[in-house]
Amino acid sequence: MAKKLNYIKAVEVFEKKIELPEDPGVYKFFDINFELLYVGKAKNLKNRVSSYFSRGETKKQRSLRNQINYVDLIITKTESDALILEQSLIRKHKPPYNVQFRDDKSYPIIHIASEKEFPNIYISRQKQNQGISFGPYANISAMRKNLEICKKIFKIRDCKDVVFKNRTRPCIEYQIGRCSAPCVGMISKNDYKKDVKRAKHFLNGNNDKILKDLYRNMDKYSQQKDYERAILFRDKINAIRDIQRNQTILTLYKDIDVIAFKKNKFSICISLVEVREGWISTTKNFFVDDQKLVGDKEMLLKFVETYYSNSPEKKINLLSNIDVSNQKTYLENILNKKIKFFKKIKKNTPLLEIAESQALDRINRRNNYDWVKDSFINLKEKLNLSSLERIEAFDISHNQGNQVTASCVSFTDSGPDKKNYRSMNITLEKNDDYLALSEAVRRRLKNLKENNKAFPDLLVIDGGKGQLNSVANEMKKNDFGTLNIISISKGPQRNEKYDEIHLSKHPFKLDIADLKGSSKLIQLIRNESHRFAIKKHRQRRNNSYLKSEIDQIPSIGKKYANILIRHFGGTKRLKEASYDDLLKVNGIGEQKAKLIKKYLN
Repeated sequence: MAKKLNYIKAVEVFEKKIELPEDPGVYKFFDINFELLYVGKAKNLKNRVSSYFSRGETKKQRSLRNQINYVDLIITKTESDALILEQSLIRKHKPPYNVQFRDDKSYPIIHIASEKEFPNIYISRQKQNQGISFGPYANISAMRKNLEICKKIFKIRDCKDVVFKNRTRPCIEYQIGRCSAPCVGMISKNDYKKDVKRAKHFLNGNNDKILKDLYRNMDKYSQQKDYERAILFRDKINAIRDIQRNQTILTLYKDIDVIAFKKNKFSICISLVEVREGWISTTKNFFVDDQKLVGDKEMLLKFVETYYSNSPEKKINLLSNIDVSNQKTYLENILNKKIKFFKKIKKNTPLLEIAESQALDRINRRNNYDWVKDSFINLKEKLNLSSLERIEAFDISHNQGNQVTASCVSFTDSGPDKKNYRSMNITLEKNDDYLALSEAVRRRLKNLKENNKAFPDLLVIDGGKGQLNSVANEMKKNDFGTLNIISISKGPQRNEKYDEIHLSKHPFKLDIADLKGSSKLIQLIRNESHRFAIKKHRQRRNNSYLKSEIDQIPSIGKKYANILIRHFGGTKRLKEASYDDLLKVNGIGEQKAKLIKKYLN
């Protein structure tokens, strides 16, 4: 009924045959035997993963790249989630390229010297014989963040014993609220030990225990009207609540399986996210082969029945975006397992969103175009073409005639040929699709001709008879020879099943139903050209808006606006640039850098 999704082939990423998501998340690299080589996190998965296959790689990347055969992605809600999940996966699997420059002994740990009267907290790379250690941490930034939280919330000292014993007044750490100054008696021994205990719970992930304890103390001191001490506990509670809000991937469930069902016109994907010991441990994706007339609930029910029939687990906790809990008794009887269904509520929404993002991402970039080959053969016969190896489609996107952008997408009998995707900024700033499409086709064919490359066997234009005639006349005018060209337009009510195909020769017009066996291909190509045109138009429009913003900054003007855009390679990176990054731009001094940061933020 379902099959596990194949990993992305590295060669498809290198040749840009597949569109990667631009979301935050974690990426995993595997060798030819599906052995895990490396786990990394990214704010933008597309940019980060693509960087491993660029020419400017480092020595480590080159060595790693030579072994990468497959790539797997896990999308997360935030960059912080990606960081936490990356650390969890590295600690679980210990991939060789994450640890190649140091063995387990050299991984840093957070150590609390609990054997001391007033324990201190510090980072160490050596195994400690006394006290309690947490780690080792593969992600250094995550470890330092945890240490800072312990100092800020629980105010545990980090100074060495020789300094601690010789202090006569509180140090700067006390003044900035990062230490309770046990060295000079600003806190009792008993209260300090309680804070140390809370810090241990935090580092173990037991935030619920900490909160219960803090609430109990806050209420106690409030009843005693000792409001100063009550406020201290309130602040600690608020700080921990903030951490929980920012780390949505730290789930509130110890063990649960989250299932998301997603489908589009061509595919159905079921994504499974497994949570074990409060952490996302595994993600799996399945595609349904048999897409007969079965409802979504029936299909999900069949998946649960099939997947868990081989599971060794006796108790299963399930959360899904389609409710099948009314079949609980049936499933328990047929599987001989205890099943508990969880309803969708606020606290489990982040988990469902991760599973749904996984399913949506996989279904959008699933590289399964086996059916395209037969559609090419069918279309060749229907249109009576002598050859059909490549199809290119064109569409236009604009905003009331402004920033007119054309797209050109390319398909072979293997599916999208993304190396040959092109976008063009149309010189005519006018709401005229006829002229815009004519210019786009002329520029594309002229470029192919100048570079001695073959023309496509078929051109597909998004539009009606008018757009088709305009493009055909442009081709004749520029002596491009005889090329096969069709256009596709929306029929009545703009419903795809009433689409119309326009031809430059008899019979001049066909209904989409007349192309049975290849109608799906034509509509896919048209929709892809439409999507790509909109995407490139939005990027251009957003860049234009930001550039206009920069132009308005006093003493910057168009000259430096262009220099800034060119230096950072785009407006998005300019907005993310720090003050120090701006100072590196030729001609941008301290005053200009401050102005730019002020206006853009």
